[in-house]
Amino acid sequence: MPVRSGTPGMVDVARLAGVSHQTVSRVVNGHPGVRPETAERVRAAITSLGYRPNATARALVTRRSGLVGALVVPGPDTDLLLAGIEAAVRAAGRTLLVTAVTPGEPSAADRLLERVVDGHLALAPTPALLTALGALADPPPTVVVDGPDTPLGPAVGPDHRGAARALTRHLLGLGHRTVHHVRGIPGSHGAAEREAGWRAALAEAGVPAPAPVPGGTGPAAGRAAGRLLTARRAAGEEVTAVLAADDTLALGLLRAFADSGLPVPDRVHVAGIGDRPESAHLVPALTTADTAPRAAGGRAARLLLERVEGRGGAPQDVPAATLRPRASTGHW
Repeated sequence: MPVRSGTPGMVDVARLAGVSHQTVSRVVNGHPGVRPETAERVRAAITSLGYRPNATARALVTRRSGLVGALVVPGPDTDLLLAGIEAAVRAAGRTLLVTAVTPGEPSAADRLLERVVDGHLALAPTPALLTALGALADPPPTVVVDGPDTPLGPAVGPDHRGAARALTRHLLGLGHRTVHHVRGIPGSHGAAEREAGWRAALAEAGVPAPAPVPGGTGPAAGRAAGRLLTARRAAGEEVTAVLAADDTLALGLLRAFADSGLPVPDRVHVAGIGDRPESAHLVPALTTADTAPRAAGGRAARLLLERVEGRGGAPQDVPAATLRPRASTGHW
């Protein structure tokens, strides 16, 4: 059967498949009530003609844009969380729109909040960002990634607390009387959870928690924290094991201790959290824990899409953190 020249349309697909254009529309938009053999014939015609549904028209029919918005507050795990999110969104045939939100400047999210999206993923959100989402007149389904549960929707995130707990137990098991901690980004959910895991492990062992050291994220912040710990040690405080809130801080600690003549692991043990790809290749290789951020991002995205489809979407478990003992704690 001949078809029109130019870009194929729904009518062309209907003619080739021998069905009505309404049937083609139902197949394209996933509506039930089309016999399997008919639906297969329509899909074959779509493939043969190279037909691509008009996104705007499809959105009018389905009342969905096919877009998922991600509002991202940058942090040490952002890239891996986003990788998991993007893979899950792409596998569902949708498009991810990402907007970075600088802490303290929630207005940067306004452009995305004005877009018509099927759902929002709020990644490591600040209170100001959650307030902006809550102020929307008719907010779409929302899932918080690496943050607390909120009235907007459930939260899914890496196993921060379990990672810090396992690493602290590991260090105590090596004979250290206590473990010092370099804090993560102030006010972030992940940093608070990691500190809570560190405190819990010390409490279980009956060990008082030393005063945490200000950190943040990045090697420069870790190096500054290392200098503070070196000064404490010079003043008589016993500093033999340090847990940094993320691997980038631990990298700075290694440099600071080397500068001060405190070789790792001979005189002090260092551990990070996150198992960054480069952590196994540092000198010494860094003991850390894998919090599975890519898996957490994927599960958060799938949870959101379930809610978009009206299937409820119960919170999903994420893998427990995996300890990675390496040379920075004497494992060769």
